Amino acid sequence: MKQFRFSLSFLILSSLSFLLVLTWVLLSLISFKTAESDLLQQKSRKARLLLASFTVLVPPDPAATASSPAGTMAERLAREEEFVGLAVAGRDGAVLYRLGADVPGDGMLAETIASGAEAARFPEGRGTIRRYAPIVRDGKTVGAARLELSLQGENKLLARSRHLFTAYCVLDFLLLLGVGSLLLSRFIVAPIRRLLATTERIGRGDYSHRAAVGGGREIAELAESFNGMVDALRAKQEEAECHVRSLERANRELQEAREEALRSEKLASVGLLAAGTAHEIGTPLTAIMGYAGLLRDELADDPRRADYLRRIERDAERIDRIVRDLLDFARPSPGTAERVDAAALVASTVEMLERQGALKGIAAAVRADEGVPLLVADPHQLQQVLINLIINARDAMPDGGTLEVRTSASRFTPPVRTECSSAAVIGRRRGDFGGVFQAAFAAEEEPLPCVRIDVADTGCGIAQDKLGRIFDPFFTTKEPGKGTGLGLAISARIVDSLGGRITVESAEGKGTRFVVWLPAVRGGG
Repeated sequence: MKQFRFSLSFLILSSLSFLLVLTWVLLSLISFKTAESDLLQQKSRKARLLLASFTVLVPPDPAATASSPAGTMAERLAREEEFVGLAVAGRDGAVLYRLGADVPGDGMLAETIASGAEAARFPEGRGTIRRYAPIVRDGKTVGAARLELSLQGENKLLARSRHLFTAYCVLDFLLLLGVGSLLLSRFIVAPIRRLLATTERIGRGDYSHRAAVGGGREIAELAESFNGMVDALRAKQEEAECHVRSLERANRELQEAREEALRSEKLASVGLLAAGTAHEIGTPLTAIMGYAGLLRDELADDPRRADYLRRIERDAERIDRIVRDLLDFARPSPGTAERVDAAALVASTVEMLERQGALKGIAAAVRADEGVPLLVADPHQLQQVLINLIINARDAMPDGGTLEVRTSASRFTPPVRTECSSAAVIGRRRGDFGGVFQAAFAAEEEPLPCVRIDVADTGCGIAQDKLGRIFDPFFTTKEPGKGTGLGLAISARIVDSLGGRITVESAEGKGTRFVVWLPAVRGGG
């Protein structure tokens, strides 16, 4: 059995009628309250003016009011229809003159004398307004006066407005029913019925909207037609979504396989390069180190030349370590872990580079905060990271600039890009700042205590389209022949092997800041 439903015209007219009645009720309340407030304010102003005129005429001795011009004015006021009562009190609050209705126990007269301020009251149930004013002579309050006027005339005006407002409401309601029925039938109901025939053809198309059954009879029929169309489309839509998900999954797998193949190819290239470098450099380097050792023994009595030989041996050993690090990049080795004072290592590294003339024209500033904890790391590997970052900073400032290397104790907080900063911020690996940093490096509830090493320059900066590739092997922003593209890749690998992270923040034309985060020794050392 088909469920009975009201027609659309009935529902719309019922809703509009309810809204109209509700609107008229709200408007009437607002209008009446506004009109009432205006009338009362007008009445209050009138009473204030009359009372002010009366108090001016009151003699210095309020007891003589009856025989004064104020008494004459009071008698004239008493002839007015709206007049209710008038009273004058002396300095002690006792009523000395009264005309019209009495107000026994009126404490407002004494309060007006004490405060010296005017006041207005609307006594409950009396339909009147009372105005109070002090009587001031020579700057002193010698009494107070009270004037009470009737509000009967104002109430009649409000009642007349209510009747007129109600008549307008009834007339509008009847017009709405008559004209609304005609307009709804012609402009709403008939077009909807024609639309019902169209929806049967739409059901064979590719639309996917499901209408809710409800409202009037015509709306319910339209909704049922749309629902039939949606049922026919659902099977096709689900089949298409299944194919899309399958293609997206295959595309992701293909992209991951491509990236892994590129990475494997680069690592293989690094391995071949490292093997060739170790063979070509290792043999002459060993000879240099051996001859330097022999000369050092022979020149033990010459401190100056012995010092030169020690420096030769130390730098040759550093070259040897770099060669071995190339091999470690493709075949990582754990290194030798020991407790390291990061601040001292940073200072000695910068001093060594300055002594060798690597920082000519650069204003280098080395800063170390107090209480920097120790690290557990390979000092040679960490120094290699520092040298790579400092040399890159130098190369970014060919015309000179400022280099700042700072060591501090911190808890890991990845840098973010703020609204007022144009610098781009990235991490060492894809997923940093939302993926990798949530792993072992920051597994605890609180951020991991770290030693933070900042290397900042005022150079040319790095373009944002290149910033995401600077840690890739063989990628370099330097001119051909001035860089191999391995420095940052090796540095990132070393920092990762030490359990830390390396981040970079750069803006073109403003400079670059590399930050190395390394876990601190528990207990501070």
